[in-house]
Amino acid sequence: MQKVETYACRAGLKVCIGVWFIALCTNIGWADGHLQIEEKKLVLKGKISEALGEYDSHLKGAVEYLICGHNGKEYESIVVVNATAKEIYDALEKLGVAVGTPPGYDEEKDEPTPPKGTAFNIYVEWKDGDKAKQVRAEELIFNVKTKKPMQQVAWIYSGSRIVSDLDSDDEDAMIPQAFMSNDIVALKRFDASALFQNPLPESEEENIYKKNDALMPKLGTPVMLTIEVNRKMQLFVLITGKVQGVGFRNFTQMNAKQLGINGYAKNLPNGKVEVVAEGDKSQLDALIALLKVGPRYARVDSLHVDERPFTAEYKTFGIRY
Repeated sequence: MQKVETYACRAGLKVCIGVWFIALCTNIGWADGHLQIEEKKLVLKGKISEALGEYDSHLKGAVEYLICGHNGKEYESIVVVNATAKEIYDALEKLGVAVGTPPGYDEEKDEPTPPKGTAFNIYVEWKDGDKAKQVRAEELIFNVKTKKPMQQVAWIYSGSRIVSDLDSDDEDAMIPQAFMSNDIVALKRFDASALFQNPLPESEEENIYKKNDALMPKLGTPVMLTIEVNRKMQLFVLITGKVQGVGFRNFTQMNAKQLGINGYAKNLPNGKVEVVAEGDKSQLDALIALLKVGPRYARVDSLHVDERPFTAEYKTFGIRY
């Protein structure tokens, strides 16, 4: 059971924060001290790039990468992880994730081809005072065109374009370009140098992304990064607060349909609202972010979120009475 609270930080959460912070500062239970392979996901240690903004006079604040490794383009990356691109590539192979197809160019059609591959969600967690703060990685990116945080997406694992291995004695040796550049997650849709790409068409525009100063922790802050397969699941959600008689069910239905989520919303006799939602994790994350706020006259005190197996039982999103 995952619990999201609007107000108080309970004792159990404080214990979890302590354990998390100890794990962040030690190598216990970590392969090579910085990368852990779990079911359907990788967990990595890193930090907010200390070089971010180093060339702002030239780049004007633009960022090109969400994640890079050491000696990568740290000055235009949000997070620098301790793992190399090769270590992440090998870890994903151990998870059974197939390498996708990097972006390229279709000479016959005279047009670029987008990346293809398994989709992943990315989360960033850090310690903020005595609290652990976790966000979708996109929330650390600011879209200068929409004046809002970057839209949540499922990042495409293409595996990077294959190039000649300049360090090999074998002149025919080939490796993913990311092994040399340490580009891990690109904000550009057609940046084939990185392991992962942003699928949004907006990313083709120049200098559209900057760091989100309203949310970013200070440069150099240690972070925990989770890269998780964007699988289908069901969420069972209980919302507490002023959530009945304020259009909460209609609000949930409207947003769920826009996101492509099926399920239902229902008022309970105890004053809570029950929501069952099915879709992929990226869609469900977006819905939960909306439910934390609710419609205009609502007041959300807390959400209890229980992850359950996907059933495909629901064909649309309805309101139950």
